[in-house]
Amino acid sequence: MSTQLDPVPQPAEGTPYGQTVEPERWVPRPWFKRWEDDEFTPRGPLNVGAGLLRAQGAVARDLFSDRNLNTYIAGCGLIMVFASLLYGAILGSVGGAGQVAYAAIKFPVVIVGACGICLPSFYVFQALTGARLSLKQAVASVLMLGAAAGLILLGCAPIAWFFSVSTTEDAGAFLGLMHAVIIALSTTFGFHFITRTHRYVAWKHGERLFDGRVLALWFVLLVLVAAQMASYLGPLDTDRGMLETRRGFFLSALFEV
Repeated sequence: MSTQLDPVPQPAEGTPYGQTVEPERWVPRPWFKRWEDDEFTPRGPLNVGAGLLRAQGAVARDLFSDRNLNTYIAGCGLIMVFASLLYGAILGSVGGAGQVAYAAIKFPVVIVGACGICLPSFYVFQALTGARLSLKQAVASVLMLGAAAGLILLGCAPIAWFFSVSTTEDAGAFLGLMHAVIIALSTTFGFHFITRTHRYVAWKHGERLFDGRVLALWFVLLVLVAAQMASYLGPLDTDRGMLETRRGFFLSALFEV
C-alpha cells in the first residue's frame, strides 16, 4: 500500500540553492490604500494636528523618510501639552479654582514627564532589536503617540466637562471611572496610531521602523511610569499643595481609594 505525499514546495526560478522564500508577511489591508493616497505637507507646528487627523499615511512616510521632523516634533509637543493642560483643568474642576490650577499644571507634567522618562528606553530597545531609526525619529514617534492621544482627549473634553459641572460630589466614583476610561482610550488610540505606522511602513518599504513586540512591551512601561508619576504628583489630590509630592506605589494608592 503506497502513501501519496504532498509535493515539496520548490523555490522560485532564480532563487539560489538552499535559500528559502519567505512568505509575504504584510498582506495589504484596505486602510493601506487610504494611507497611500494621503497627501500632506506641514506648513508649521500648528498645522500638524490636521495631518494626524486626516493624512496619517503622509505623516508616516515623513517619519520614515526623516522629513519635516522638526515641524512634527514642535507641533506634536504643542498638541500634547495643550490637550493635557485643558483636560487637567477639567479634571480639577470638581475641587474649586485652586484645584483647577493645580491639575492644569500637574497633569501636563505627568504626560510630558512620562514620555521624557521613557524616551531613552524606546530608542535603545528599538536600536538593539534592529530598527534603524534615528534619535530624532524616536523623539518624533513618542511625541506623535502623545499627540494622537491628546487629540482624543480634546475630542472627549466637552463630555468630561459637562459631567463635571452637572453632577454633585456624590458622583465622584462615576467621574473617576469616566476620566479613567477616557484617558485609557486616548492612550490606546495613540498606541494604535504608532502600530499602524509600523505596519504601513513595513508593507510599503519592506523595512521595519519599529519592532512590534518591543513596541508593545515599551508601551506597557510607559503606562506604568505615567501611573506612578500621577500617584507621585497627585494632580487630583485636593489635600496636596502645588509642590507637594507623595512617595508610594501607585497600586497602593488605588487600593486606598
